[in-house]
Amino acid sequence: MRLVLPLLLCLLVAGCELNSIGLELAPGWQAESLIVWRGAHPEDMALGRGGRWLYISCRTPAHHNAPSLAAYDLTKAHRLTLITGLQHASGIALAPDGSLWLGEDHDRGLIWRIAEPDRLPADIFIDRERPEDAPAAISALPPAGVFAHAAIAFSKDGRYAYLADAADEGALFRLQLASRRLQVLHDTRGWLSVPISEQARSSAKALDARMFHRITDLERLPDGRLLLAERDGGRVLALDDRHGMPRLTVFLHDARIVHPLHLAWDTARQWLWLSDDHTPSGLWRWDGRQLARVARHQHATISGIWANGQEVLIHLQNRVEGAELTLRLHPRAAPSA
Repeated sequence: MRLVLPLLLCLLVAGCELNSIGLELAPGWQAESLIVWRGAHPEDMALGRGGRWLYISCRTPAHHNAPSLAAYDLTKAHRLTLITGLQHASGIALAPDGSLWLGEDHDRGLIWRIAEPDRLPADIFIDRERPEDAPAAISALPPAGVFAHAAIAFSKDGRYAYLADAADEGALFRLQLASRRLQVLHDTRGWLSVPISEQARSSAKALDARMFHRITDLERLPDGRLLLAERDGGRVLALDDRHGMPRLTVFLHDARIVHPLHLAWDTARQWLWLSDDHTPSGLWRWDGRQLARVARHQHATISGIWANGQEVLIHLQNRVEGAELTLRLHPRAAPSA
């Protein structure tokens, strides 16, 4: 097993003000580095069961030496490369059964299911052209459709997986987990069956399904509604699929958010965190009344948000100068009396 230790950078605002990496923070916030990446393009995050492992998708081309899935041990502060070989791994989510789903964001992208991610050994190469050769714990899921899998979420009742095609004009799909039947969302007819999942994209167009302007993330709210980051539409939509006919509404649309990229719901604070894939890239929080920017970077993309009420983790992806980073942001402690 190869253990990849991150470079330990002490980038506390109090000491370095983070000017060296170009991150601007709102007053009262500070940040520190968790992981330093070299050519890995960290994309999104999902917390494993038990809270020890943070799983990170890496948007790299298919190659033996290019990480597709990494894991960060929050208790020991070290990182492992788990899987290499996938093409532009992006969407990632923990399923109701404890398995980890990982999606590839390209036209022939697949969903990959990792049965027990906490037990997965390091450095597994997957030949995506020969999925049958993958270890038993890792399997491709063609029933989930073949398209640009940038976002994955699961229904509150554990019956469905929601899958978004991140094409410029892409559809929203729903996979029934028990039957493995794929459906696509229609504006007036609800969920329509996709006859051949491997042809999901062409089937969606033939069925005149609802098309979105590049959905890049999905996030489930505590009440069961699903949020959709429509990057090129410049807004966050809410899908209510709890009672019969699904209904779409605008959840957040603000001129300051140009290209919403990733979402994370902060249950403790009742905040929505979102990143903007614009220049400069921003990290924003929405409390239901006010939208406030917490961080901004002129020469990197803020991506892959995870929040737990006390801190928020983000990636600085595609930094023009220097390594890509995963950062921990949290409010500055009040000075002691």
